[in-house]
Amino acid sequence: MAKLVKILWTGGFDSSCRMIQLSKFDITVQPYYLVDAKCRRSIENELNAISQVKNDIEKHPETRCVIKPLIKADVSELTSDKEIKAAHRRMRKKIGIGMQYEWLAGFALRNPGIELCLEREEGGPIFTYFNKTGALRSVGEGVLSCVEFDKSETEKDLLSVFGNFRFPLSIRTKTKLELVEEYKRLGFEDTMYKTWFCHNPIKGEPCGTCNPCKAVVSDGLQFRMPPAALKRHAIDIKNENKIWFRLWKKIRWRLKGY
Repeated sequence: MAKLVKILWTGGFDSSCRMIQLSKFDITVQPYYLVDAKCRRSIENELNAISQVKNDIEKHPETRCVIKPLIKADVSELTSDKEIKAAHRRMRKKIGIGMQYEWLAGFALRNPGIELCLEREEGGPIFTYFNKTGALRSVGEGVLSCVEFDKSETEKDLLSVFGNFRFPLSIRTKTKLELVEEYKRLGFEDTMYKTWFCHNPIKGEPCGTCNPCKAVVSDGLQFRMPPAALKRHAIDIKNENKIWFRLWKKIRWRLKGY
């Protein structure tokens, strides 16, 4: 029986690269997508990206894996865990992790061992916190090589939020620019442009002002951004510390949705 790998797939840069890596082997992949209809305006874009990347994978001559139908789960239907909620709140105060990690942790609690793709981000708050308060141990071999937190040597809050995930080494050890080269190495350079990252798309294109868009620029992937998005990004960065601009951003969100 083929090995089954469970993975959270957002249609984004990291998880799509991981899907392509897995596609080269005789395994079965079960992808999951968590629907956050309340806070995420990019659901249609992300699902479209998943569909396009999956199509590229399945028609590629070197593909050997079987990709099972995407399973969607609505985050509003995930039962809140008190321990996870409290741990996430404390971690949020320390390093400002995103709200999504609370329900991601809740989903992983019910699906232990599911892969979460996080690239190497030297100096980033999550990467730094992992190294400071967590002890990682290796599991799996070859393309299935992952790390997970050692429950006996890791801070309790970190375990509550991230302890049920596995982190694929082939993603965790690479920066975003190194993953660009990985797409090319695997023969999927064109597919890279079909992945999605923006939370607040404007007429089907990245906004340039949300946190994922800002990360794309800071990670050196400006080529993923259209000119209009780069212009909006530049304006935000130039004025982000000005009081009048903070007020304008609140008005802009209500009027324009970004």
